[in-house]
Amino acid sequence: MIYDIFSPSRELESIVKQYVIVNSLEGVESLLFLPNGCNFIVFNRGIEGYTKIYKEDNKFSIPKNYSVSVKTNKVEKFVCCNENFSKDITFPVILAELTPIGYYKLFNKEASGLNSSYEELEPDTIETYFKNLYSHNSIKEELEYLNTSLKSIYDSQDSPHLTLYDVIDKIVNSYRFEVTVESLTKEFGCSRSTMERQFKKVVGLTPKNFIFVSKFCRTVLAYIEDECTFKELEYLYSDNSHMNSVFKKFLGVSPSVILNEVANKKIQIYQMQKLKEVG
Repeated sequence: MIYDIFSPSRELESIVKQYVIVNSLEGVESLLFLPNGCNFIVFNRGIEGYTKIYKEDNKFSIPKNYSVSVKTNKVEKFVCCNENFSKDITFPVILAELTPIGYYKLFNKEASGLNSSYEELEPDTIETYFKNLYSHNSIKEELEYLNTSLKSIYDSQDSPHLTLYDVIDKIVNSYRFEVTVESLTKEFGCSRSTMERQFKKVVGLTPKNFIFVSKFCRTVLAYIEDECTFKELEYLYSDNSHMNSVFKKFLGVSPSVILNEVANKKIQIYQMQKLKEVG
């Protein structure tokens, strides 16, 4: 898949992680999406296919209309149902990757409802906020339109500040994923059941799962992109054997095999793409 990624407006940084502009599905069969607690709004323009759990048979059909993708704690890949897909799709296709709490903040719906299937956007939502998408003359204008539209949706919810946003910020930026659920409950003054219930509602994952998958995603990127040795990794596992077992759990092979397959372009990692400036 040939794509570029762009930052959202500053007002949307807690909701939208980045925008993805897909220009071709060439090579998409080698692309993997690592779990990181995030998911996508897919503004479909003719894609017929599904996402599936890597190395498993679980499939999630992509609706023909605009939709919100599945939330999962496993590695995913995209499969196109039509061999002549390039003839039926109008490019570019735009996706908005949401932050772990983005879906809940935008739509005021529980993220746990996204565990088993895509959710089509309501016709009224499309008509009110997205009817002019794909009508602009440049990517810059399209993204400006999306920034305005998504901000309007968020403002319409009148959502209060989420304490969970502070918890996630602590997990990611202060503790660098080296924290237990028990210590978080003490710091934020709540029971484990309350924190787990809030994570499932807002993020769609348990706090333990969120820490586990987010740490794995960051470790893969540091290991492959920065070519860090085990001792140089910022997000440490207890030893090489532990890290190997985690990699095998998610990807079915050891870290060295994944590094080699990425180097030989047998596998692409979605999260390895760098941000571009909007021109």
